[in-house]
Formats: sequence, C-alpha cells, structure tokens
Amino acid sequence: MSADQEYGLKMKELEDSVAELKEQIFRSKAKLTLLTEQVQGGTGAGSRIVITHKNQMGGNFLLVEVDYFLDGTPLWQELDEKGTKLTAMKEHPLWDGNIIEGSHTLTVELKYTGNGTGIWQYLSGYEFKLKDSVTFTAEPGKMVTIDVVGFEKGNFTTEMTERPGIRFDQSVQNDKPIKGKAK
Repeated sequence: MSADQEYGLKMKELEDSVAELKEQIFRSKAKLTLLTEQVQGGTGAGSRIVITHKNQMGGNFLLVEVDYFLDGTPLWQELDEKGTKLTAMKEHPLWDGNIIEGSHTLTVELKYTGNGTGIWQYLSGYEFKLKDSVTFTAEPGKMVTIDVVGFEKGNFTTEMTERPGIRFDQSVQNDKPIKGKAK
C-alpha cells in the first residue's frame, strides 16, 4: 500500500469518526432542547411523542442520507455514502419522550441513490432527494406516534424514477404511564 493510499484510508476513517460524533452531538442537542422546553414551558399532564424511522424501499434504492428536524432542531442526521448501514436499518426509533404541549413540526429529508440491476441498470446514475413535513398537536395526557416511512409509490406500471416517497403514519392516543416509572 502506498503512502497516499494509506493516508486516504486514514482520512476516510477519521471522516467516519467525525460523522458519528456529529450525529451524537445533534441527538444530544435535540434532546437537551426538548427537555429545556419541557421544564420551562411544560404544564399540566404533559404530552408524549414517539417518532420512528422506517425504510420500506425495495432493493433498487439505497438510503444514503437522513435528516430529521423537530421544530427546526436536528433530531437525527446521518450520511452513509455507500448506503449499506442506513438501507439495512429497516426500523429505527428516534424519539420516545415528553414534549411541551402545542403545535410542532417534524421535517424529514431522505436521500436515495439508484441501485439498479438488470433492466433497471439505468437507476444507478440517479439520485432522489425527498423532503416532507408534518405538523401535529401535542395535547395534555396524549401520546402522538409518528412513523416516518420511506416507501415505493405506485405499482408495477409506475416508472421506477417516480416511485420513491415519504409518508407519515400518525396516531394519537391516551398516554398510559409506563409501569414502574413515575410520570
């Protein structure tokens, strides 16, 4: 291995480490912000939110980047240039905790690259940037559940380049205290 190759490999390892640390910092910052808001503004019975990322895309699409923001605060940001780690992550819990009551916005950006084989070989040159958001209301004593799903729209007649999509599966229910934990 040449010195240039060795240097390149060490730089790549360092970049991966930095990206992982950035993700941890963004998560910690988001949690701290939400906890601060709860302590400063939360009243009454409180509200709870559960956010889960789900990847239901087929093998022709590799998830290479995710960006989640709750009320503008980064919740989860990750870059996976090869798309192996994020694509394999079929379900990833992002948040399960209290939130101040009121209106909130969850914004999601997903970036896929084509992974075409056979008759879909042409997809390998494509990049798909999806961005969408959902606004929800956190009510006292309620739990909002949001599953953010990256999926393929349409059916077998839908052009492959038109298939990537995001949807928000949302439900609201009475929040039940977790056994053994004080609310």
